[in-house]
Amino acid sequence: MKGLIVLGPGGSGKTAICVALALHLREAGVNVGYFKPIGNVAGTKFKEDGDALLMQELLGLEVGMDKIVPIHTSPSYLSKYSSLADPVQKIKDSFQAVSANRDYVIVEGTTAPQTMMALGLDAPNLASVLGLKAIVVNRGENDYYLDEALLYLRYLESVGVKPAGVLFNNVPKQNIDKCKGVYTPLLEQAGFPVLGVIPKQRELVAPSAREVCSVLEGELLEGKQYLDRLVEEVMIAAMGPESALNYFHRSINKAVIAGGDRPLVSLAALETSTSLLILTGGIYPDMRVLTRAAEKKVPVLLVPYDTYTTSEKLHAVTKKIIASDATVIAQARRNFSEHCDLAKVAGLLGVPFPA
Repeated sequence: MKGLIVLGPGGSGKTAICVALALHLREAGVNVGYFKPIGNVAGTKFKEDGDALLMQELLGLEVGMDKIVPIHTSPSYLSKYSSLADPVQKIKDSFQAVSANRDYVIVEGTTAPQTMMALGLDAPNLASVLGLKAIVVNRGENDYYLDEALLYLRYLESVGVKPAGVLFNNVPKQNIDKCKGVYTPLLEQAGFPVLGVIPKQRELVAPSAREVCSVLEGELLEGKQYLDRLVEEVMIAAMGPESALNYFHRSINKAVIAGGDRPLVSLAALETSTSLLILTGGIYPDMRVLTRAAEKKVPVLLVPYDTYTTSEKLHAVTKKIIASDATVIAQARRNFSEHCDLAKVAGLLGVPFPA
């Protein structure tokens, strides 16, 4: 059985890469499995890791979710897991169950490669323990991201794992050329092969209004049928109504956070490209706001929190691919096929990909 761990920070698009790799392997006739040793449901109302549920359904995995994701992280994970006699052994036992009768297993890292290092459950250490090759996924947004990639690559080497390569993913259009012409040569001179540079695609990085609402858990007042709209940016309505319209025109497909007692600001937001209106303070809005939102097909969510708390909670919102979204899955695979060196990747995996 062969295996590969895909690791990187949150927002780098690890799950999309796992999806593409798994589908390429399956098309090549490989019996492929999936494992996420450290799951993450913190800050959500869900009991299971969404990425693992996606891969379980996509690959038709029969093994239980408790084996696919044996441990979950949280900001207070030590309280839950420090009493385990040997948490690393728990991971090893689960990996053995998941990999039984599989030719290859794709392993996905969690929120960051260093997560749960205090218990030896960080992704580089698990790669070493499980004998996995490792790919580092990085957004390549600026020079600091290159530093971050190098940090993780050298971290892997320090625990005896030879990094198999780097994938720049979700890269903003303005930094594509720099990733190819500057970052790639620097990494390859340091002995770290770059497998591809994948541009940022809104369908793969922007969460839906539904995903935002699921994190905030407020009361949906309007627009249930429009929750599939994408949210590409969040704007806080901290200005007066006289300047609100110009401010909101600066962004498209946005979520706007506004006080429920500021109807003129909310109405201004609804005259621009808005995907979701979030009203804070538990203050029910003026009916003009709900009427205009219905006309503009914009969902309206009422939350009990203040503006600061609401914006902080939104940090936990990320795009989640679901198995039923064939368009997004196809886009993930297409991005991978068009922007990665498939010969390099196939050589890394030891499996010839179909042409």
